[in-house]
Amino acid sequence: MRVKKICVEYIVPGMILAKSVEGLDGTELLAKGTELGEKEKNLLLDAGVEYIYVTAKNEELEQSLLQTLAEEYVFKFFMYVNPDNKLFVELFKITVELIFNKLKKGWELPCEDYIRAKSVERMNDLFLKDMGGPEDIIKHELSLASFPDVYFRLKKILESSTSSAKDIAQVIGSDVALTTRLLKLVNSPLFGLTQKVDSLERAVSLVGEEELTSLVLGISAIRYFKDIPPELMDMQTFWKHSLSCAIFAKIIASKYKDVSDETLFTAGLLHDVGKLILFKNMPYSSVETLVFARENMVPLIEAEEYVLGFTHTEISKLLMDSWEFPDTINDIVSNHHNPLEASFEKGAAIIQLADNLANAVGLSYGTTFVVPGMDEEVFDKLDIPVNTLKSIVLQHNKLLNGLLSTLM
Repeated sequence: MRVKKICVEYIVPGMILAKSVEGLDGTELLAKGTELGEKEKNLLLDAGVEYIYVTAKNEELEQSLLQTLAEEYVFKFFMYVNPDNKLFVELFKITVELIFNKLKKGWELPCEDYIRAKSVERMNDLFLKDMGGPEDIIKHELSLASFPDVYFRLKKILESSTSSAKDIAQVIGSDVALTTRLLKLVNSPLFGLTQKVDSLERAVSLVGEEELTSLVLGISAIRYFKDIPPELMDMQTFWKHSLSCAIFAKIIASKYKDVSDETLFTAGLLHDVGKLILFKNMPYSSVETLVFARENMVPLIEAEEYVLGFTHTEISKLLMDSWEFPDTINDIVSNHHNPLEASFEKGAAIIQLADNLANAVGLSYGTTFVVPGMDEEVFDKLDIPVNTLKSIVLQHNKLLNGLLSTLM
C-alpha cells in the first residue's frame, strides 16, 4: 500500500505506522507496523513528534481512512455554520470530496501551525490597540499613497454627459499594464463572449461603461496592494481567495435580474481589502488575530473584534469613502458580514455566501480559515437551490486558476 506523510494530529484509528519513530534519546518510540490509535497519537504528541509516515492494511481500508481523514479535517472548519442548513450540509460534502480527491493524489494536509507568520521581529505596529482606531489608520495610509489616478480620470469622464466609448478607451489605454489585464479578463471564459475583444472601445460597448469601470477598480486595487511583506501575507493566496469569492459572486449574481454581475465580481475581489490595510499598519496585531482565529477555530472577523476591537470591514468602509469608490460597492463590501445592515442587502448577501463558498473550497488548496456561516434570514432571501451548488462549485473551479494568472 502507498505510504503517506501526515501530521501527528491527523492520526485516525486504523492507520499503520510505515516507518519507526525515534524518541529524543534515540531509542525507538514506536515500531514500524504499529497500528495507531488515540494512545499512540497522544504518545507522539507528548514526545513532540510532528510528522509520521503511515499506510493501511489494504486499498479498501486506505480509501476509508482517507475519507475519515477528509471528514475530520473539514468538520472543524464548519463549526460556525448551521448544521441544519441544507446548503451548508451539501457544501460540507462537496468540500470533503475535494479534500478526499487531493489526498488520493498524495496531498499533505497542512499542520496546525501552517498560517502562523514567521520572522516579524523587525516589524512594528504603527498603531497599538486602544491608541489608534480605524480613522487613524486610514489617515496614515492616505498620507503615504493614493489610489491609481486612472480610476479617478475614468470616473470624471463617466460623470460627463458627452463622454463616449472612445473617451473611456483613451483613459484606460494610457495604462498599458491595466489595458492588458482588462482585455484578458474580458476575453476569459468568465464573460463567455462569443468573439474575441481586441480593443477597449469594443470592450466598453460589450460590457458597458459602468461595468468596465468597476473592473478597472478591482484590477487597480490589486496593483495598489503589491508591497505587503510576504512573511506576513502570501499575496498569491490572498488574491486567490479574493478572486475565488469574486467568481462565486459573479456566478450567483447572474441568477438575478436586479444585480450587476460585474459589480458583484469587483465587490468580491475587494471584500477583504481592509485586511491588507491592517497588515500594512498593524503587522504584529494582524498576526495575533490570525493566531487567535486558528487556535480557537473562530472566523477571522471574530478574532479581529476580540484582538483589535474593530474589524477589517470598518477599515474598508473608511478607505472606500476616502477613495470615492461607488456607493454600491462600498455598501456591499462594508456589510458583507452583516448583510441585513446593507442598503443593497441582496448584493451584500451574495458576497457573504460567496465568501463562505471561497473559504470552504479554499480548504482543498491549503487555506485554513473557518467557514463563517450566514444568518438564516439572509440565506433564505437568496433562495439558492441546494441541487445547483455542485455545478456552481465546478464552474468556479474551472475558472479560478486561469483568471488568477490573468490578474496577478
